[in-house]
Amino acid sequence: MRTVFSFMSIKRLFLVYSLQLIVGVTLMSVFDILERPNLFFLDQAFRWRGTQEPAPEIVIVGVSKEDFARGAPRWPWPRSLMARLVDQVGSYEPAVIVMDILYTERSNSESLITQEKFSEIQPHLFQAMSGVELKIQNRQGTTVIGPGSPGFDELALGAAGARKQDLELATSVARAVDQGIDVVLAAQAIGYETGLAGLAEPYTELAFASRGAIGLVGVKPDSDGVLRNYLPYGLDKDGGFVYGLALVGVARFNDIELPRTPLSNGDIPLPNGMMIHVDDGQFRVNFQGGPGTHLAVNAGDVLTGEGDFAADLKGKIVFIGVTDPSVEDMLPTPFSGTNRMAGVEFHASAADNLLNGSFLRTASGYQVILILGVFGVVAMVLGRFVRPLVGIAGAVAMLLAILGLWLGAFAWADFYLPITAPLIAVIASYAVSVSDRVSVEQFEKQQARSMLSRYLAPGIVKEMLRNPLAAQLGGKRADLTVLFSDIRGFTGIAERLPPEEVVALLNQYLTVMTDVVFKHGGTVDKFEGDAILAFFGAPQPHDDDPARAVRTAMEMRERLADLADEWRERTQAPLEIGIAINTGQAMVGNIGSYRRMEYTVIGDSVNLTSRLQDLTKEFGVSVLISGATYDHVKDMCQVRCLGPVEIRGRQQQVSLYEVTGVVSSDSQMVPFPEILPVM
Repeated sequence: MRTVFSFMSIKRLFLVYSLQLIVGVTLMSVFDILERPNLFFLDQAFRWRGTQEPAPEIVIVGVSKEDFARGAPRWPWPRSLMARLVDQVGSYEPAVIVMDILYTERSNSESLITQEKFSEIQPHLFQAMSGVELKIQNRQGTTVIGPGSPGFDELALGAAGARKQDLELATSVARAVDQGIDVVLAAQAIGYETGLAGLAEPYTELAFASRGAIGLVGVKPDSDGVLRNYLPYGLDKDGGFVYGLALVGVARFNDIELPRTPLSNGDIPLPNGMMIHVDDGQFRVNFQGGPGTHLAVNAGDVLTGEGDFAADLKGKIVFIGVTDPSVEDMLPTPFSGTNRMAGVEFHASAADNLLNGSFLRTASGYQVILILGVFGVVAMVLGRFVRPLVGIAGAVAMLLAILGLWLGAFAWADFYLPITAPLIAVIASYAVSVSDRVSVEQFEKQQARSMLSRYLAPGIVKEMLRNPLAAQLGGKRADLTVLFSDIRGFTGIAERLPPEEVVALLNQYLTVMTDVVFKHGGTVDKFEGDAILAFFGAPQPHDDDPARAVRTAMEMRERLADLADEWRERTQAPLEIGIAINTGQAMVGNIGSYRRMEYTVIGDSVNLTSRLQDLTKEFGVSVLISGATYDHVKDMCQVRCLGPVEIRGRQQQVSLYEVTGVVSSDSQMVPFPEILPVM
C-alpha cells in the first residue's frame, strides 16, 4: 500500500512540477515578468565583479568640469574652438577620431548678437540666408527681417560668422582625414521608440569632410530607465543602412569593411571572423567599469598644449565628447548609480567590447529551462524524500550554488545567467514538494489513525501519532492489567447458524465491546474468534489501570442487555460472557517481522489471564480477577473470595475473586448485572 501510494505521490509531484515549469516559463516568455529582477541581478553582477582592465587602444578627450572651472566657454563650445581641438588631437597622430558630438544643424549665432538689443530672439538660429532677408525663430514663430530692419546688419554679420565656423570645423576634419586619420561623426536617430523614422546627419560640409564616416548615437534604455544596450545599426531617412558610432570607429581602426546589411537574425559577421550577436536589434554592453574607467584627458589641456599627449593618443581610438556631469549627456548604467556615466564613456565601453570581442553572452531560453529543470527536480527530491533539516540545508546549498554559478560565469566567462527563474524554481519546487510531503504524511497519519483506532482508544492514538516513541517500538517490559473475555457456548451457536449470520452477530458484539474498552483507555490486542484480549497500561500507562479494567468489565456486562434480545431471537440462546482480569509484568510492543508486525502483549501474566477466563465457567462467575489485581482495586469494588486455586502449569496457587459490584462516581456500590445461567 505504501509503495503504491509513494509511487502515485511521485507521479503527482512530477506532474505538479512539470505544470509549474511550463506555466512559469510561459508567463516569463509572454509577460516578461522577471525582467526587472533579472536586470537587478545583472547590475549586481557588474558591481560585484568590479572594474576590469580597459582596452589601452581607447582614449577619451573630454570636455570636463575642470575645463569650465578654468574659464572655458560654456557648452556648447564654438565650432571654431572645436576645430582647434580636432587639429590639436590630430597633431598627436591618433588612428581614429570619434566625435560623440552632434553637428546636425548649422551654427547658432547667438553669441554674436547683442542680447539687450534683440531680447526677443531665441537662442537657436535655424537658418540664415545672406542677401535680402534672414529667417529667425522667436517665441512668436518665424520672423523674416531684411535690409533696413533693426539689427539686420548685426544678424547678417553673425550669420556670416557662423557659416565661417562651420567651414572651419569641416576644414579641420578634412585636414585630419588627409593626414590618414579617420574621423567618425555622430548621427542622431529620430523616432526610435516608435520605429526609426530617420536619421539626423551632420551638416553637408562636415559630412563631406569626413568622407561619409558617420555613426549612429541612438540609445534605448531598459524598462527601468538604465542604459545597458548598444544599438549597432539603424536606418537613415532614405532607408540606407547606418552602423553605430563605436562600431564604425572600431571598424576603421581595424581596417575592416562592414557588411552592407546584417544577417537575417540581425547578427553582424565581420571579415576578421568575429561575429556580433544582436538580440532585438542590440547587444548587452559588457561594461569594464563605472565612470572614469577608460583613460581620459581634459580637452582644455589638449587645446592649451599643457603636457605631451603623444604617448596617450598616438595610434589610438580617440573619443571626443563631454564628460562634465552638469551637461545633460549623462546616462544611468549598471555601475553608475547616482554617479552617471557620460555618453562618450558609454560609446567607449561599447567600442571596448567590439575591439576585444569581449561580448556579454546571455544564457538562451533552452539553457535557462535546462537549469530550471535540473535544479527544480533536485529541490523537489530534497523536499519530498530527504529529512527536513538535510533538505533545508540542501536547498540552501543549491541557492548558493546558483549564485556561485551565476557570479563565476559572469566574472570569468562573460556569461550572464538570468538567475531569477532558477532561484524561484528552487524555492517553489522545494515548497511544492514539502507541501506534498506534508500532505502525504498527513494522509499516512490519517490512515494510521484509522487503523490504530480499531485497536486503541482515540486519546492513545493521538499520543502515539504525536510521539511515536511513546509506544516503545520493539517491545519493553511493563506493568499491565490484562482482560480476557469469551462468549459462553459460542461454538454450539456457530454450528447452528449460517456462516454469514455468525459473522454478522460476532461483528456486532465485538464492535460494542471494543467501544467499551476504548472508552476506558484500554488497548484491544486481538480477537480470537469470539474472544477479546485487551490490556491496560500501554502504550500510555495510567495509575489506575487495574480499576479501568474492572470498570470495563462492568460496562461490558451492562452492554450485554442491549444485545440480549436480538441475540436470543436469532440464536435461540442467551448471551453470556466470562471475563478474567489479571495484573502483572509482560512484554508489550511491535512484535513480529518487518513484513508483518503487530502491537501486542506476551508473557506469563497473559497466559495466566487466559487460564482464569477458563475458570469463569467452572466457578460459574461472570467476572474473575486475580489477587494481584484485587490488591489494586479492593477499595473500589465488592468481591467474593474464591480462595487460592491451583492453576494448571503453575507451582503456586493463585488467589481468585469474583467481582460483584463497583463503587460509582457518587461513592455508591453498584452491583454487577444478574449473572445468567451458565450454558
